[in-house]
Amino acid sequence: MDESVKILRSRVSIPLTRAVQLLKKNNNDVILSEEDFHNENIREICEKTECEEEIAKKEYQICNRDVVKAIERINQKPVVIATGNNPVSKIGFILWPETAKGEFYKTAKRSDVFIQTEDFNIVIETFKSVYPLKNPWNNLVENKFDVLGHNFFDNITCTEIVKKINQIETDDEKVKMFLKEIINWLNDKLFYADYIVVYGNL
Repeated sequence: MDESVKILRSRVSIPLTRAVQLLKKNNNDVILSEEDFHNENIREICEKTECEEEIAKKEYQICNRDVVKAIERINQKPVVIATGNNPVSKIGFILWPETAKGEFYKTAKRSDVFIQTEDFNIVIETFKSVYPLKNPWNNLVENKFDVLGHNFFDNITCTEIVKKINQIETDDEKVKMFLKEIINWLNDKLFYADYIVVYGNL
């Protein structure tokens, strides 16, 4: 066991007690213990970032098997919601939550999401339907949704938008999943956000 512990600890940087635990679990097999160690790290990354195993494995390798760096890297990747029915495009709308003071929320994960134009068109009427609205930063009444700039929706108004999105009917399974993802994203942010900003980058 002592020799196996030395070999295992020369291959992976772990405390003595952890090395002993892994070797006992894997019948003193160094290779299996090392694999077990890395698999545990990948599971931890999946749990903390809510990502798929393949993504966790890839980022874990890129970050030289550093769990903390892999988690940070995954959490800072932009979130994209799409139907998958259209060619991938960088033209569309970015949504993010803001405080009543117009500040971004400091979160471990990026809190913004990108939806390309072709997909956002499925829900755009629900956002347009709540106008006119007062812009909270200049108190001017805006009569229509701006596809080329910033649109500010307060929490209560956004809750109404979610209800309207929930009423959209479709037989397309991909669109159903797309609508569900948007609703889940909005509901998650509306739990704490004062405003949801929708910015068009057309």
